[in-house]
Amino acid sequence: MPRFHKSERVHHIEKILSKEELDTKHVAALEAKSLISWKSPDRVFKARGKKYFVKVALYGIIFILLAIALKEFFLVGVILAVMFVVYVLASHEPMTIEHRVTNMGIISGGKSFLWSELDSFWFDKKGDDHLLIVQTHLRFPSRLIIILNSVSERTLLDILEEHLHYHEGPVHTLFDKWANFLQERINLE
Repeated sequence: MPRFHKSERVHHIEKILSKEELDTKHVAALEAKSLISWKSPDRVFKARGKKYFVKVALYGIIFILLAIALKEFFLVGVILAVMFVVYVLASHEPMTIEHRVTNMGIISGGKSFLWSELDSFWFDKKGDDHLLIVQTHLRFPSRLIIILNSVSERTLLDILEEHLHYHEGPVHTLFDKWANFLQERINLE
C-alpha cells in the first residue's frame, strides 16, 4: 500500500449534503471548540496621502476621456464607480474581526467555512502584513484572506496541514497575474 508524505495527503470528499444539513453543520461549526483564535483587521489597509488620491483622479479622468472618445458611455459609469470604491477603501479604516480555527473548519468574521468547503492554503506577505490565504471550493468567496498579526505561521501550519493541502508559495490565477502586472506598471504611490 503506498504511503503519502504529509504534503501529499489525500483528502476525503464528503457526500453532497442538502441545504438544511449544510446550514446545520455551519451553525454547529460556529459553536465548535476553538483550536486557536485571534483578532485582526478584515482587510489590508494602508493610510494614503493626498498625492495618491490626485493620481487616482488623474488616471480616472484619462480613462473617462478615452471611454467618451470611443463612445462607451456605460464604461464612464463603471470607471466612476471604481474610483468611488478606491476612495472609500483608501480612506476608511477596516473593522477588527475575530478569526477562529476549530475542529470543524475556519470561522472568520462570524461566518463558518467547513473543512469540506476548503481546498488548500499558503502564507503570503503584503507590505508589513503577513497573510493566510485559504483557497475554497465555493464560488464566493473563492479565497479567504486573513491577516495574521498575533498568531505564528508555524502554529497555523501545524493545525491546518491536518485538514488542508499546503502550498509553499502563492498560487496565482490568471486574474492575479494581470493584477500584479497592472500594479507594477501603474504606480499610484
